[in-house]
Amino acid sequence: MKQISGKLAALMLIGVLVTSVGATPAFADWDKTNYPAIQGSIPVGESTNSTKISLVDAMTAAEEAVPDSKAIYGKLSEINGFVVYKVVMMNDDRAYSKVLVDAGTGDQLYVSDPITKHSYKNKRGQYSNNHDKKYDKRMNDYFKGMTPEQIAEKKKQFKEMGDAWKSLSIQDRAAMIIHFMQMKMQWDSMSDEEKDAKKVDMKKQWQEYLPLSPEEKKQKLENYVKSLN
Repeated sequence: MKQISGKLAALMLIGVLVTSVGATPAFADWDKTNYPAIQGSIPVGESTNSTKISLVDAMTAAEEAVPDSKAIYGKLSEINGFVVYKVVMMNDDRAYSKVLVDAGTGDQLYVSDPITKHSYKNKRGQYSNNHDKKYDKRMNDYFKGMTPEQIAEKKKQFKEMGDAWKSLSIQDRAAMIIHFMQMKMQWDSMSDEEKDAKKVDMKKQWQEYLPLSPEEKKQKLENYVKSLN
């Protein structure tokens, strides 16, 4: 049970951090980008053992391609017939971009233009409006009963959590992302009642993180990554 709780904690943490860094549009748009023709080194269908580049390598290559941004998420994907790493980047203005990195050579195959929240809404049209309504409802439910001052403080705390995530080393960010992907199947196999119970437990845990100072938040995240080893 302790192992499962740790995995679920990572899942909840990823959700908190996605919201904190303003990456919700990037994840909603994860599989909806039309990429140009690319020429990778590993055709789809070959053994995944053909991949020679780690997630750390891919995130490093992505940050070299977009030096004003941080790699906040990435994973192996099949794009236009080739196996690549798809890496989501985020800058200080919360504009996101995507980088495709060859899984065999580490070459940068594609770098998207930065997408701001405003341009995302224009691009996605009605889909974006529906998504934003769902997101706004979740946020309104979360802030329900709080004073304007309390809401402002909570938003500040979330931003600090997102900044702490981005300040982690690439190795630490990659370790947590990999852990998240490994345990996602465990989460998907649980019943709704089990998920709801675990959400309550994890919510209490992360509520303890939010009031901490920025330095303490970063230290907590670093300690959490160490606990995964």
